[in-house]
Amino acid sequence: MTNEEAIAALAGIRTPIVCDAVEKYELQSRTDGLMDTSIRSLLPGLGPLVGYATTAKIAGEYPAAEGDRSIEWTEIWSYVQQAPAPNVMVVQDLDQPPCRCCAWGDVAASIFLQLGAVGAVTNGNARDLREVEALGFQLFASGPAVGHGYMRWVEINTPVTIGSLRVCPGDLLHGDEHGVMVIPGEIDLPGLVTFIAEFLASEKTVIDYCTGPDFEIDQVMELMLQHAERTTRR
Repeated sequence: MTNEEAIAALAGIRTPIVCDAVEKYELQSRTDGLMDTSIRSLLPGLGPLVGYATTAKIAGEYPAAEGDRSIEWTEIWSYVQQAPAPNVMVVQDLDQPPCRCCAWGDVAASIFLQLGAVGAVTNGNARDLREVEALGFQLFASGPAVGHGYMRWVEINTPVTIGSLRVCPGDLLHGDEHGVMVIPGEIDLPGLVTFIAEFLASEKTVIDYCTGPDFEIDQVMELMLQHAERTTRR
């Protein structure tokens, strides 16, 4: 299995299961690598989002003042087009409080899809939700918005903070209606997919027993212990 095939497989797996599997590698605290609940999927019907982070920062509460940094759209587009695919735009809204402007709607989604992006994750807002969903572009944000304010790009290809999580360019993100996480770069992706399949098969033995005609607490405990043993990384 190639990395590309592994990423395609991960797009069919819910984020909590990916999180459970990553925990077994014991590379970090179980609370690291997770965005907080201020960031949510606005289009959960599109399924899981998987892609490498292309990062940017925006502002837009007020019009740009003389001397304010502003990056042209064409520079953003070129950056995304040259990034590894599939990629996810991870955009930090610098306004305090954020969500005074909006970078994501149907026009932006249609352009970024052609550049190799499969979705966007932001602590700001997004709009044109039905139209963006029809395009198949994933959106994770604080919520929906009506207007776009004075939105401008002020930085690209640098670490950003979204939902309390620091995301660096090239980080691999996985997200669905439960939230967004970063898959540690040390993990071999084909190996992760294989481990997840084993994890799900082991977990299913517990679920199948609990939905069967007989139920004994001692037997459930035994099955849980067997599941923990089978899914321990060595």
